Amino acid sequence: MMLPATHMLAFSVWLVAQSKATASAPTVSIFLQPPGVIPLGGSTTICCRCLCHGGKMVLYKDGYQLRTLELHGNTAEFSISKATQMDRGLYSCHYVDGGNGTVLTCSDSMEVRVEEFCLPKPVLSVQPGHEVAAGADVMLHCTIRLSKVVCFLYLEGQATALKISVEHTDFYLSRMDHSKGGRYSCQCYTEGTPINWSGVSNMLELVVRESLLPGPSISVTPQEGAILGTSATVHCMCQCHQTVMLLYKSGNVSIQQRAWPVRGMATFIITQVAQEDGGAYACRYGNESDPSSLSQLSPFAELLVRDHKLVRPSLSLKPLGRVQLGTNVTLWCTSGVQRAQFYFWKNWEIVGVIEQESNVATFVLPHVMGHNGGTYTCSYRPWSQRYISSQPSNSVLLTVVDYTRSNIVRLALGVGVLILLGLMVAEAMNSQRNTPGQLPPLE
Repeated sequence: MMLPATHMLAFSVWLVAQSKATASAPTVSIFLQPPGVIPLGGSTTICCRCLCHGGKMVLYKDGYQLRTLELHGNTAEFSISKATQMDRGLYSCHYVDGGNGTVLTCSDSMEVRVEEFCLPKPVLSVQPGHEVAAGADVMLHCTIRLSKVVCFLYLEGQATALKISVEHTDFYLSRMDHSKGGRYSCQCYTEGTPINWSGVSNMLELVVRESLLPGPSISVTPQEGAILGTSATVHCMCQCHQTVMLLYKSGNVSIQQRAWPVRGMATFIITQVAQEDGGAYACRYGNESDPSSLSQLSPFAELLVRDHKLVRPSLSLKPLGRVQLGTNVTLWCTSGVQRAQFYFWKNWEIVGVIEQESNVATFVLPHVMGHNGGTYTCSYRPWSQRYISSQPSNSVLLTVVDYTRSNIVRLALGVGVLILLGLMVAEAMNSQRNTPGQLPPLE
């Protein structure tokens, strides 16, 4: 039995309205203020945040409704005082329509823990400083006079710990941006039985300064990697005057080198390259004591260290020799280790990167064109040593030939020769016919 057309139309309109409502539903987040494990007998506030207009926020614990608040602004705050073990559990926020009580959206679940604190509060500190330029790396130190502890790093406004550190109390944050700025704290507990908790550390505010100055460009030579014990050079170029250029290395919050640009170029030389010099480098210019005056960070450029102890790879090509336009070409790179990252180069520019668990990687050039021609090599990096590279492999030459075009050219030349011969014969016959004084043929 078919429904009337009016019913079908009404049902379609309802489906569209529901899909629009679902697509436009606001996002609800939940977090503790202050963050961390709650001390037994202490207090905290569960915050439900939503960019909503009106309505109500309902707090649930372990799937059961607890309290409801009218939403004024974008945050509803539910207080817990004199916390007991009964306050432990999974909490979530549900945003409901103020008129009919329909649940429009809800947050993820957040675990609330209540513990007795037996350890002193740790102290949180930061390097290189409380204000950093966007793109910088930061190290947060959670200091506590105990060994064998597990520490959590909290960022205000986040439901869960940002990072967990086991056996050491340093937290490394790379390439800071505006979203990583805020108020941080840390908390630790001892492993074993019983588990003893510390209080939450002091709050540390970290400010990330965005820059309007464009970042410099960067290059590293030799591009294919520096041999152990030789030198490598990092070049940083900028349109800047009377300012210092600063060189950074990923994984290290300290400035590696400083140099004054000459005609817009600063040169950093690493003499006698060691394995630990391998890594990703970036640079910026400006006054290092004033993060707001620093330029944006350049892109990161990798310095590879070539280790002669690694077996040199071999590269093979199929088909060999001159290859017709549109042919599929396969390159095989064979390394001396299992589990490696393979790099395929054409004229010393990377054209492919493949991670492989075996010692052979295959790189396919489908339907080759003229620009695919050139000299190819390959190298590899063991998975356990990201910036340690093998020597380049043997070189193979790929020549791409357009036989169709060659045949057309040959055919055109042949036709041209035939036309030329025809013209020459016609000219000769015409000349013979018009020669004066020639006797008529005998009858």
